[in-house]
Amino acid sequence: MRLCKFISFSVSMCLLSGFLFANDIPKDMQVAIKMVGIAVEKAANKDIDNLFFNITQYSNLKKGGEHRIPKYPKHWLSKQLPGLKNVVLWDGKIDRGESLKLILSLMEQDFPPWDLDDAIGAAEVILLNQNGHLKIQWGVPNEKNNQEVEMLKRGVPQGYIFKGTGSRYDVAFSVEQK
Repeated sequence: MRLCKFISFSVSMCLLSGFLFANDIPKDMQVAIKMVGIAVEKAANKDIDNLFFNITQYSNLKKGGEHRIPKYPKHWLSKQLPGLKNVVLWDGKIDRGESLKLILSLMEQDFPPWDLDDAIGAAEVILLNQNGHLKIQWGVPNEKNNQEVEMLKRGVPQGYIFKGTGSRYDVAFSVEQK
């Protein structure tokens, strides 16, 4: 009888400690990607470009997506860039075990149907929630064929030079875990 009570008590304690331990590990984390700053070194269109970011999202656990900052029909003029700081490009939750790839594309807005939007350059960031620890990997999408992007080795914030469409922009990004 004592042995049964002891086994029952031991099993209960193991289940309870497993439950408590599982609740200590966050299931998801809130993360934001910010454009810390952007500077124009050369604009493509008579020193004034109409700019926006297109953000494409891929996940191993959730549906992908795409959005634009600022939202259409708004855009930034290249001469407004010195005032742009800490713009949130993406904000969301990353589940435990989720790997999320974001492509942050700087675009020059043209006026369809005569002129389509032009890609100036793009950065890639992969975010991984590894048991509650955020792993970050920066890169260049399609790096072998992308001569228009230079990834700078300056650390945090992560810097890029985008050189497409006859223009040149220096862009810095950061990842913030909330």
